[in-house]
Amino acid sequence: MNRLAQTELYIPSLFLILGTVILFFAPISSLGEQPIESVERESLHGVTGVEVLVDPLDVEIEQLGVKTDSLQKDIKQRLQKAGVNVLTERERLRTPTAAMLTIRVDTLHDRIGRYFFSIDLFLTQRVRLESRETSELSAVTWMKLGPIGIVADDNVKHIEGQVLQKTDQFIKDYLAANPDRRVKH
Repeated sequence: MNRLAQTELYIPSLFLILGTVILFFAPISSLGEQPIESVERESLHGVTGVEVLVDPLDVEIEQLGVKTDSLQKDIKQRLQKAGVNVLTERERLRTPTAAMLTIRVDTLHDRIGRYFFSIDLFLTQRVRLESRETSELSAVTWMKLGPIGIVADDNVKHIEGQVLQKTDQFIKDYLAANPDRRVKH
């Protein structure tokens, strides 16, 4: 009977300690934090334009019909149509942010008729460290990393469509941060 009395007191004490710990740490994670997507989107505020760079695609993908140059051209047109100013390298370097949108498409063939692919978009721009107002460097301030997808050899054009969808995600975030850039129809 004495052992039962000890157990009954032990369990409520354990719950009391656990509850106190949860109540103490729960609000800490939300103090002053914004979701990463919100911070990334906000980093696009004031970006007046971007240079677009598509990393060279795999030679085999190009042979199957998805060309680096044509993909870069399509992305630039899509950005311009949405109201995003597309810059040359020289123009980009003269802007305060020197923003560059880089598109990377990684592919791997499995030799049985499929390609695995991943599409990542990065926006790098000029930033200043708070501790040193005079030193500037470039950093990735916005990115959308893609999951791994699979496509059949005879359908690699699907990859191009996926790149354009990711580009639309950038456009959406850019226009949310810069509503004055929206194209008026």
